[in-house]
Amino acid sequence: MTFEKNEKAPLNAGQEAGGPRYTLEELKEHAEPLFSVKEEVLAGAFFGEQDKLFTVAEAHTKIEQFMKAKVD
Repeated sequence: MTFEKNEKAPLNAGQEAGGPRYTLEELKEHAEPLFSVKEEVLAGAFFGEQDKLFTVAEAHTKIEQFMKAKVD
């Protein structure tokens, strides 16, 4: 599998241009080498956003926010 196949993928509403975009499944497959987290963390950080495409930078930001979120 190569990430380059989604480089020209259309943007979803609310997403900015800025590099190749990947499905959540592609990011999950490479969660540990890219983000140093298990794919379960991505599942939590991206809950409800399974049909969107993300850059690696966007994914990293969402994971950081998820990991820092306060738990009640």
